[in-house]
Amino acid sequence: MGAIRVFLLFSVFVSIAHGQINRTVDKDSISSLHSIAKELSSQRKFNDALVKGQTALKHASFIENDSLIAESYRTLGIIYIRMDYGKLAIENYWNSISYYERSDNQKGLMKIYNNIGYYLFKQKKYEEAEKQLRQSLALSENFTEDLSSIYPKYNIGQLYLERKKYRKANDCFDKVIVYCDTSINYSTSSKILPTAYYFKGQALFGQKKVKEAIIAYSKLVKLCDEDDPNYYELLSLAYENLLKIYKIQGNKTGELEVLEKHIHFYELHKLKQKDKTFEEILLKYGIDEYESRLEVIEEDRKLKEDYINWYDKLIYVLIVSLFILLLFTGFFYLNQRWRIRTNALLSGQNRQLFEAKKQIENVSKIRSNFFSLISHELRTPLYAIIGMTNLLLLEKPEKYQERYLKSLKFSGEHLLAIINNILQMNKIEASKMNTVEEIVDLKKSIQNVITSVSFLVKENKNNIEIQFDEEIPDQLLGDSLKISQVLFNLLDNAVRYTYDGNVTLAIIKVGETSETVRLKFLIKDDGLGIPQQKKHIIFENLEKGVVLSEDNGYLDLGLGLTTVNNLLKVLKSKLHLKSVLNEGSEFYFELELIKGEDEETEETSFDIKSYDFEGLNILIVDDNAVNGLLTQKILERRQIKTKVVHSGFSALDILDKQEFDLILMDMFMPKLNGIETIEKIRENNNHIPIILLTAMEISEAYAKVVNTEISGVISKPFDPEILYDKIDNVIQSFNEE
Repeated sequence: MGAIRVFLLFSVFVSIAHGQINRTVDKDSISSLHSIAKELSSQRKFNDALVKGQTALKHASFIENDSLIAESYRTLGIIYIRMDYGKLAIENYWNSISYYERSDNQKGLMKIYNNIGYYLFKQKKYEEAEKQLRQSLALSENFTEDLSSIYPKYNIGQLYLERKKYRKANDCFDKVIVYCDTSINYSTSSKILPTAYYFKGQALFGQKKVKEAIIAYSKLVKLCDEDDPNYYELLSLAYENLLKIYKIQGNKTGELEVLEKHIHFYELHKLKQKDKTFEEILLKYGIDEYESRLEVIEEDRKLKEDYINWYDKLIYVLIVSLFILLLFTGFFYLNQRWRIRTNALLSGQNRQLFEAKKQIENVSKIRSNFFSLISHELRTPLYAIIGMTNLLLLEKPEKYQERYLKSLKFSGEHLLAIINNILQMNKIEASKMNTVEEIVDLKKSIQNVITSVSFLVKENKNNIEIQFDEEIPDQLLGDSLKISQVLFNLLDNAVRYTYDGNVTLAIIKVGETSETVRLKFLIKDDGLGIPQQKKHIIFENLEKGVVLSEDNGYLDLGLGLTTVNNLLKVLKSKLHLKSVLNEGSEFYFELELIKGEDEETEETSFDIKSYDFEGLNILIVDDNAVNGLLTQKILERRQIKTKVVHSGFSALDILDKQEFDLILMDMFMPKLNGIETIEKIRENNNHIPIILLTAMEISEAYAKVVNTEISGVISKPFDPEILYDKIDNVIQSFNEE
């Protein structure tokens, strides 16, 4: 009896041990089936891959292993994705999630959420994709030693890039790059790192950081093996993006180099695709069918050989015919030589014309640079003259001193207007002027123009009447600066040639559509008027000598009307004139402006705006001590705390020690100019708002700082109210962020 008990216990022990061994073997075989199924699907042998995947699922269900069941569903999902059966793939992915959650397999959940998020991203379901990828990203923090933990960051970076959230995308790919550079688990044969540099380059280019984008693409090229077919497509795309950057920069040499490389790798990539397609055809139709096709091709080749033999006979006939034609060709030989000589002569003349064109372009460039230099050199001292005069007027001087100071201010502003008109003429003649679409505040523009001519109005004892059509919409879009320049020149002209009279500035709505409104601008005076014989020439450049009285006195209408006429051409309008000698003149033009979005806005008045600058601390950076002091005094009149430094290096030093609410930065400074200083401030992750103060013409200044993170540009000299208004807007915007 005891022997029987021992035998039974031994049998039970062996059965349990055997079951455990079978269960261990089953787990290994199931994992092996997963690998085989994925490999078969990558070779597009989908039937075999599905058989292996379903077998793995059946075995995993039999041994009731939730993790292996989840992995089996995930494998089937991957196969269906590659077969373009998205609905079946997603069903298997969701089944996988439920079993991963049962087994508390966090790594499996990380992978499956990443798979689902990437599929949804490819389907352009961005919000759902971001939700899944974020879940995967949160789980990946627990598996930083596993290479698969980097894929959620990699995929969510692509999603941000597709949605043009370039800064967030750049941060994601930076983390991917750091991980690949520092992780011992990353293989140099993997394409993750070079691809991350490619996407980083796109993100930087989207932020208009072209220099950093070039660096990213250069690192990509270094990481890629140019002899490895797996990198052909990536290299082709990288050189294509570099080509776009060099085109924008005008780098012709770089453009030609990268174009050649782009074409080279693009052709290699297409050849690789062709070979891949050929392999897929073989897999799809089988070798036997391919061989039968080869037999058809061979029969076709034999038929073509028969045709070739027939063509050989025809060639003999053609040779005889060609010999006859050669005889005729000789008759045209002398004529051809004459044509060659003529072409050589024309070629020489073309070279001369090309050289002349280059000289003209060089002269135009020199002239443009000269005017830019003149602008800066004249505006800089004018800023001090006009600004200091304004400050002295605010100090309540004696009556006789006040008259002198107002005359000085008027002369400075008049000189500035002449300089501006000369520069406008130069830009228009050089075809460098374009229109800008921005918000147009007509009432504010009128207020600024009237302020600019107020001294001359008092001197000539004139009265200005404003007529503003209240049916004009509040929100309009157009080129505000050019409209203001036109109104200033016309109003200045009317006030200048009217004595003890009336000047009218009227803006009237004359037409309207659902998207635009047409306005008539009219400036009328009862001054000296213009003789009939001079009306047709007053708009010509630098025209002088308009008769103003019976004693043949002459005054210069100046550059104002010429500038107005040229500006209106840019705005696609035309200036009209009605005038009678000694009775007055009427200038008018019409503009079509775009309606802005309807918003609740406070009604604009012609009153001076009030500001609250209490506690505001501003850093002034200007290498010109006089101009720096002037800016400081202008700000201190509004109880603004200020600090003045005279170089970019001094600005960087003081920013390390002291905090400011805003920086007013000069552009032209020795050793470290304004733009370079701003770039170094931003390198230190300092996002303080910066307004650029420059003596350059404002459109040229904006062209130079297009890639610089600034809050605005103000051209010297400026009205203090313009500076106060800009500071107020920038501080409010910064606080709202």
